[in-house]
Amino acid sequence: MSADTDTTTSRVNVKWVEENLFVGSDEEGHSVVIDSALSASPTKRKAKGIGPMRTLLVALGACSGMDVAAILQKRKQKINSLAVEVSGKRPKYGHPKPYTEIHLRFLVGGAALEEKYVKEAVTDSVQKFCSVAATLNEKAKITFSYEMARA
Repeated sequence: MSADTDTTTSRVNVKWVEENLFVGSDEEGHSVVIDSALSASPTKRKAKGIGPMRTLLVALGACSGMDVAAILQKRKQKINSLAVEVSGKRPKYGHPKPYTEIHLRFLVGGAALEEKYVKEAVTDSVQKFCSVAATLNEKAKITFSYEMARA
C-alpha cells in the first residue's frame, strides 16, 4: 500500500483583498474573512474579519464541539445547547508568538443529560478525536473543563 492511499489532502485558497485583509475559501466555496487590522497601522481602520490566531482557536472549538455533539447524540443524550469558550495564552513580545496554553470550556445544556456521558464526550474529543487538537498538542498545552445546565 502506498503512502498516497493512506492520506487525504485538503486544499484551501487564501486571497489578499487589501492591507491585512484576506478571504480564505475551500473547494466547496465556503469562505471566511481573516483580518489583522492593527490599531497602530497608518489607516487605523477597524478589522473586517477575525484574526488568524483567533481563527485557530475557533477551529479548535468547532472541531471539538462537533465531536462532543456527535458523541452525546450517539449516547442518546438530548442536548439543547452547546457552546465552547476557547482561550489561548501566547507571548506578548517577540516573533513568532505561538499559543503555549489553550483552555476549552464546554457549556452543555439539556434537561436529562447524564454527567458521565458529558465528561466522556469532552475528554474523548480533546484527547482522542479532534484533529485540530492533535495538530496543536505538540506546541501548546491544551486543557479543558465542562459545565452542565439542566435546561
